[in-house]
Amino acid sequence: MSRVELALDTSGSFCSVAALLPGGGVVERSSEGDGDHFERLPALVEEVCREAGVSAKQLGAVRVGVGPGSFTGLRIGMSFAKGLAYASSAPLMGVCSFRGLAAAACQQRPEARRFVVLSDARRDEVFAAAFERDERGGVATVVPPCIVPISSLGAPEWSAPAAWWVTTLRDFSLPMHKLDALPCTARGLLRCGPALETYSLTDIAALEPSYLRAVAAKTIAERQQGA
Repeated sequence: MSRVELALDTSGSFCSVAALLPGGGVVERSSEGDGDHFERLPALVEEVCREAGVSAKQLGAVRVGVGPGSFTGLRIGMSFAKGLAYASSAPLMGVCSFRGLAAAACQQRPEARRFVVLSDARRDEVFAAAFERDERGGVATVVPPCIVPISSLGAPEWSAPAAWWVTTLRDFSLPMHKLDALPCTARGLLRCGPALETYSLTDIAALEPSYLRAVAAKTIAERQQGA
């Protein structure tokens, strides 16, 4: 019997969980965007698994958003996903969170052709990526995730005509640019094609978040020492 594939993403304000059922249907839950991933993630996974009719030990695969995004959020989601994969002996797949959000946006607005995904990188910069709808109804990467000065968002790769700008953050806004906060990243992770990397039970510890800015991954002590 085909098994359920579970996806979760905690890269932004929203804690998002979704399950792909054997018949192609999707069950999903998302938080209100309060950043309470540690408290909400276990409950959301339990709700989704219950509605999908499986236990956490019966999952066929686990997908997790690897970022870019919140350092703490990514660590929480990654640790939880590794625990699920270990408990169910299921392969663990790392998928770009921005690609997942673009894939979800592609489903939500069929008329849109281009999707710009942004998140706050501080220092007057943003994490940014651009995607286009492909001929199969999925998304193709135009500009992979990178760090961009806010002042550069008027460049053609970002300000293409009819581009839909979306973000993983509930309360993030930019001057002169309208952003729509979407909570359904996990649904997109299930729909955005092959994972970046797949890890078996013996090597799941090797999967790491994609921070883009290396300093975010350093401990306080390392930063103080200039490491």
